[in-house]
Formats: sequence, structure tokens, C-alpha cells
Amino acid sequence: MTETIQTSLIEVAGTILAALLGATAAVLTWFLTTRDERRRANDEVLREAERAREERQRVRDEEFSVREQRVVDIVTAIHAEICATMRGLELQTQPAEEKYFIDNQDPFVVADDTDFVFASISADLTILPETVIHEVVAYYKVAKQTNLLTAAIDRPTFRSQSIEERKKFIGGLLELAHVQRSLAVEALAQLEDFRPALRTKRLWLAVAPGIRLQG
Repeated sequence: MTETIQTSLIEVAGTILAALLGATAAVLTWFLTTRDERRRANDEVLREAERAREERQRVRDEEFSVREQRVVDIVTAIHAEICATMRGLELQTQPAEEKYFIDNQDPFVVADDTDFVFASISADLTILPETVIHEVVAYYKVAKQTNLLTAAIDRPTFRSQSIEERKKFIGGLLELAHVQRSLAVEALAQLEDFRPALRTKRLWLAVAPGIRLQG
């Protein structure tokens, strides 16, 4: 009897042990499986975050590249426009031209109000370097004043003035033209400091007949 009981107890214990081992194995398998799944999910989250970071960086790089190119385009366009005006300024401020202008009692003039480049990009000036903005704005402000005074010469009010008053007005206009020329040189210098390749674009001013480009 005792032997039978012992055998039964051993069998029961074996069954319980087998059940415990089975349960432990199932739990361990579940834990390992879910751990791997969590690891894979976490890795995917990290990869997705890295992809998002790289995409944001790519967009920033593209935006920076577009901005840089826009700056180069604006600087080049302004440089070209000021260079085009410089030749006229150099000719107008030659001593012989100034004397003829002052002595002419009934001068014929045309205001060069053709600064379309500056007019078209003025809203974007803030993307330029501070020193470039300062010199460019100073130049165009005086250029506008010069054009306004030049246009005034064709008005009846100017024609009605005495010869001395006309000469005085024209003298002031020529002084302003000299200021404009000086500001043009400063503006070109700043633009070329920012983009040295532009220096070669105005070499023709230094070699063209009758032209003296300082700066």
C-alpha cells in the first residue's frame, strides 16, 4: 500500500513538474518573442526618426541652397545694373561734358529712370549681407534723386528761371552725379567683395575710351 502511494505521489509530482516546466517554457517563449518584437518595433521607431531627421535636413539644405542661389542672382543683377549706369556717369562727369552742360542755356536731357532690376528685387534685399544692403541702398537713393532733378530740367518751371538760376541748378545736379558715381564705386566694391568673380565683369569700364573707373 505504501509503495503504491509513493508511486502515485511520484507520478503526481512528475505531472506537476512537467506542467510547471511547460508553463515556464511557454512564458519564456512568450517573453523572448515579445522582447524581439519590442526591439524590432523600437528599432523601426528609431529608423523612422532618423529618416525624418534626414528629410528635414535635406529640406533645410535645399532651402539654404535656393536662398544662396537667390543671393547670388540678386548680387549679380544689381552689379550688372550699376555697371551699366557707371559708363554714363563717367561720361557725364568729364570736365568738358560738365562745362558744356552748364554753358548750354537750353539743355536737352533725358532722365535714366531704368533701374528695373532694383525695382524688381527691392523686396528681397534683406537676404543680402548687411554691408551690401547699405551701399546698394545708398547708391540707388541718390540715383533716384539724380533722375528726379534731371527730369525737372524739361519742366516749364526750370525753363522760366534766369540763366544764373539754371546754371546753379545744373551745378547742383552735377555735384549729385559725382556723389552717385562715388556711391556706385563703393557699391560695386561691396558686391565684388561678396562675389569676387564679378570683378572681371566691369573690366571694360577701365579700358573703354574716355572711361576712368576708380575703386
